Amino acid sequence: MSGPGPALAAILALVLADPESALPKSAKTARFEIRFREGSRAEASVDRVAGRVEGELDRILERLDVPHFRERIRVFLYDDVEELKKITGVSSAGHAVPLELHLPHDNDQTRLHEMVHVVAERFSEKGGEPRNLFFAEGLANAVLEYVHGVHVHAVAAFEKRRGALPKLSEIHEVPDFYEWLGRHPGVNGYDIAGSYMLFLLDTYGAAKVRSYYKGVPAKKAFGADVPAIEKRWHSLLDKVELRPGLEALLRERAGLPSTFTRFVSDEDKLTEAILGPKKEWASLSGAERKPNAVGKWSKGAKGPVGAGPPDDGNWAECALGTAEFSSAMIRARAVPIGPCYGVKVTLGQKCQAMLLGTGAFLYNEIGGVAFDPKTTLGSAPVEIVLRRMGGRATVWIDGRLVLEGDVDGASAPVSVGVVQGSAEFEDVAVRRMP
Repeated sequence: MSGPGPALAAILALVLADPESALPKSAKTARFEIRFREGSRAEASVDRVAGRVEGELDRILERLDVPHFRERIRVFLYDDVEELKKITGVSSAGHAVPLELHLPHDNDQTRLHEMVHVVAERFSEKGGEPRNLFFAEGLANAVLEYVHGVHVHAVAAFEKRRGALPKLSEIHEVPDFYEWLGRHPGVNGYDIAGSYMLFLLDTYGAAKVRSYYKGVPAKKAFGADVPAIEKRWHSLLDKVELRPGLEALLRERAGLPSTFTRFVSDEDKLTEAILGPKKEWASLSGAERKPNAVGKWSKGAKGPVGAGPPDDGNWAECALGTAEFSSAMIRARAVPIGPCYGVKVTLGQKCQAMLLGTGAFLYNEIGGVAFDPKTTLGSAPVEIVLRRMGGRATVWIDGRLVLEGDVDGASAPVSVGVVQGSAEFEDVAVRRMP
């Protein structure tokens, strides 16, 4: 359930496979048969799973208002996803086929999610509209409510606020939900779907949701068309509070620069002990300049002056000297000259400490790895200190630790840069470290 589910062909292959032979042992409860391999890690958890599945099924039946479910469900427990794939031929974190669950023994969240699929497949309601797997995955996550510890409404609210929430009219027309997910990397389609289906359950009740799920048009099922329902759902999402820590987590999951704060003690402040002996620092203010092709660079009173085109988002960069450094500390005082959007200090393109009008960023070869929206570039001079120890970088702005993250550790020259404006880089110096 953590990503796109198995394709139909793979599910059919699973139906034709024979996991019973690979998992020959069994234990039974009132409504479940649990299959496992003797001597396996999965066997060690059979009693725990047996003690939970009946209550989980009751929870699902109550939430979806299914009064009668007399079927027996078979649960195939695997040591891990690798064993699951080897035995079934399906690459997934867990999946369901009619009246069967196939999943790692230790993933309770996936077990409940897939159990919803088993129950929903037995809904007796019928309708003529097609429904893609947005609605199936959404119903399963709606019953979970909290997926990987976060409420589905919080995820959908986050996606809405960053402009990534799809229109329901688009979703209804998607023939393949997993293909849609592939075209929208970083967008949590599962929990968006979960939020929508949970909204429907809470607003209209399970009986109407079951009809809609099985293809009854929204107008007939709910007495309202999709645009009207969408408006009410969005109104709910607009009221969801996203705590800063939760928003930082969702940003991180979406592949955006992390905004998690860290506890800053006296040890984290930029002290003379961290900076090290003055004799170990080498000035680069007068070093040979090697600018790139963007903007212009000149010699200032205390260091190089860079000027980036005011309407160009490309960085004017300038390497200082010919020496390359792996583990090192760089210190520079950036002085904006008139309007200036951003400045940076780097150890190559794979280790960049940036200070912009929108915040402080740490970049590696993939993209942003850390972000502090509260530390921004204004008109005043700022002191930037970048320390890289192997593949770990730390950034202090005006003596305060603001960023830390993993970066590339390859040797590279020291560079400074400016974007959309001009700045002088005073007192640029480097300290080579072990």
